[in-house]
Amino acid sequence: MEFFKEISTDYGNIQYGTAGKPSVSGLENDFPSYPKTPEVWKLYIEKWLSKEWIGNSKDLVVLNQVHGDSIHQVSTDSLREEAKSNFIWEGDGLYTDLPNQLLVVRTADCVPVYLFSTKRPFVAIIHSGWKGTNLGITERMMERAIEIGYAQDELYMEIGPYIQGSDYEVGIDVAKFFSGFGEEVCCSKGNEKFLLDVGLAIEKRVKERFPRLGGIQNSHTNVYKSPLYFSHRAKEEGRNLNFILWES
Repeated sequence: MEFFKEISTDYGNIQYGTAGKPSVSGLENDFPSYPKTPEVWKLYIEKWLSKEWIGNSKDLVVLNQVHGDSIHQVSTDSLREEAKSNFIWEGDGLYTDLPNQLLVVRTADCVPVYLFSTKRPFVAIIHSGWKGTNLGITERMMERAIEIGYAQDELYMEIGPYIQGSDYEVGIDVAKFFSGFGEEVCCSKGNEKFLLDVGLAIEKRVKERFPRLGGIQNSHTNVYKSPLYFSHRAKEEGRNLNFILWES
């Protein structure tokens, strides 16, 4: 696995990470081209899951991602409904307090955000591009966790591999939403071009809104420059598979 962490808690082990190019190598035998629809992406990820976790039983939950701020709870009822109709949720965030649910979002420059409680069952994953970040999808997930009873100081957030600000150029139409966070986040290059670090923008927004959070970490791994990950700006069609789960 290109990026992987395992955290031991009182309620079980939390595993989260990002699978990049080496992890999905070999899938081209079943998928000569990268999927174009959410349904085929699910099949693709199921194949990766069977290859990565041989002999371990995990239930997969994926999204039809839309660069918005919709989040979904993975519960016993919702899983029953999903199985009945075989639908795929539309949105960009998933959370659950159920064990052995592999929550997955796809990225190729955008920011994967992992969130979990260190004290009670709760894991979440978010896909946050500049649109989702501007809409506050990560803060919305934090608010949801607090609404259902989790305290700020038990929540831990980590930002996974994404395109760093040094390589993510945007126009003034995007930069205007982030200029208030300082040059560390959004730096002018002149000619109405800017360098934007979406991961740092998420960090700043979350720290400002939730000052008592248990912890925030950012690996600062640049998918654009690393040969291990897919990058849309590098004109690659593949996607990095970002996941989180807790095993009881």
